[in-house]
Amino acid sequence: MEKAQRQANPTAILNKNFICVLVAFFLNCIGHMSINPLVATYTKYLNTSAQLTGFLAGMFFFVSLLLKPVTGPAATKLDKRKLLMVAFLIGAVANIGYATFHSVAAFVAFRLLSGAQYSLVGTVLITLAGDHLPADKLAYGLGLYGIAGAIGNAVAPTIGEAILHFGTGLRGESFGFILMFLFGATVYLLIIIPAAMLIPDKKTNSDTSSTGAWYKTIFTIHAIPPTITMFLLMIPYGLLNTYIFEFGKEQGIEGISAFYPVLAATLAVSRPVSGFLTGKFGVKKTLFPALVMFASAMLIIGSGSTLFAAVTGAVLAAAGFGASQPALQAMSMQSETLLRRSVASNTIYIGIDLALFLGPYLGGLVYARSDYAVMFKIGAVPVFLAIICLAIILPIHKRRIEELKIYRTL
Repeated sequence: MEKAQRQANPTAILNKNFICVLVAFFLNCIGHMSINPLVATYTKYLNTSAQLTGFLAGMFFFVSLLLKPVTGPAATKLDKRKLLMVAFLIGAVANIGYATFHSVAAFVAFRLLSGAQYSLVGTVLITLAGDHLPADKLAYGLGLYGIAGAIGNAVAPTIGEAILHFGTGLRGESFGFILMFLFGATVYLLIIIPAAMLIPDKKTNSDTSSTGAWYKTIFTIHAIPPTITMFLLMIPYGLLNTYIFEFGKEQGIEGISAFYPVLAATLAVSRPVSGFLTGKFGVKKTLFPALVMFASAMLIIGSGSTLFAAVTGAVLAAAGFGASQPALQAMSMQSETLLRRSVASNTIYIGIDLALFLGPYLGGLVYARSDYAVMFKIGAVPVFLAIICLAIILPIHKRRIEELKIYRTL
């Protein structure tokens, strides 16, 4: 079966199904990132404390984490195309709920629903991307996948902020948030179109049975090494996505929204370039310099109080993180057989979700005792830990790749 799966792999990167995945991922980033960077602003509008603001910002990812025992097996056993369509419908319903009910209790309820949607989308989309890429171009293809996300993540916060300001100018802040959430709901409904254009899964009963019992498809021990490294990197990345607007207000930085376009433009360049460099020079020579740049970015942002410092930090953060993420995701997928790629994806997203929950929450605790500048400087610590972790896991990953090569020849 493994050989049959390899023979069915596409030969071109930009095939129809991968393009549909790219469009879906791009629009998903628009829907998500037009809302998420302003969650802290919205919860402050609801008069929450700093600690509760951090918790509510990260709760989304905590819910996603809790549902991984469901989403991993579902993506492995069921038709990923149908799961994707259901997930985007859930996202639309959640945003309509945000727009309709303005209270902490309602926000928590619909945040739970959004977390469920995010949990499913994260695992399914990255697995579909891998399924529709040539096996020998996985890292490069995931770099292109990252570009779609980078562009979406770049324009979305500016769109969300513009809609909020427009609505606030018309009829007050409450109306601004209503418009912002309705925009998110509209985007999620639109994503159902490219999701519906994907070919259905062609898994047979034999294929499904070969992946093991449902509890064996929640996570794989083979993907834990890159997952730990990704977890450490996502903590500071989550701080940037959640608190950069509030940091700009605290420091009196005009035009802080420029942070996201600069971040995305650099990501769009760094991700494919890093894929090329990784293929040419290897993971070791590519990732270590990238992680040093990411750590430097957190220190520069936390130490500065000007737009230039913030933008410089955005460039370094995007160059460092953008070079690391596709490589780690590829390492995760390469650690498992083709039929169990969704298990590897689910595993690395467990680390991502846990980090994106803990990052904003811990950041809120730090802010309650200091300020956003200190928070960002402390964010460099997990990156330095990731450098140590990477040095440990690379030999482990290499051994696993050799094991799979032997397995595929049997």
